[in-house]
Amino acid sequence: MINSKFYRLILLFILLASSCHAQSIAYANLDTIVNTSEAGKKIISNFAKKNEKLLESFKIEEQKIKEKEKKIISQKNILQESEYINKVNQLRQEVNIFNESNNKKLNDLKLNRDKVLDSFLKEINKILSEFAEQNKIDLILSSKQIIIGKSNLDVTKDILIIVNKKIKGFEIE
Repeated sequence: MINSKFYRLILLFILLASSCHAQSIAYANLDTIVNTSEAGKKIISNFAKKNEKLLESFKIEEQKIKEKEKKIISQKNILQESEYINKVNQLRQEVNIFNESNNKKLNDLKLNRDKVLDSFLKEINKILSEFAEQNKIDLILSSKQIIIGKSNLDVTKDILIIVNKKIKGFEIE
């Protein structure tokens, strides 16, 4: 049974190999295109700045909560026990709300970034389709899927030039 599967697999590879010789294949590194294209750099830096501002606002709010905590701790001996417990519980609720709010804001930013990058990748895919059609390429693979390949099959630089020409002002929400 294992031998029959092995023979079928070998037969499949032979058939695929013989049909691949007639096809034109290329590969491109999409990560390089996204990270080094002008529009990609703008998208990445925009979201990095938004993330930085968000983290800075979190630090400010966290500092306020820590000050409240110190104030409550300093009043521990002055307040009645029930009043102290009440204030501690209020602070815990405030911390929980703070954490939930932070997680929601970070998640929203991540979803927005993913949405914009997905839209950008769709534009790149359109460019890849046009490039393949113009250069009579049957198949363009991602370089992540390639273990080793001839460097003359790498079309990353060509695609990058076209992306920089065609995608100048990309909409970032």
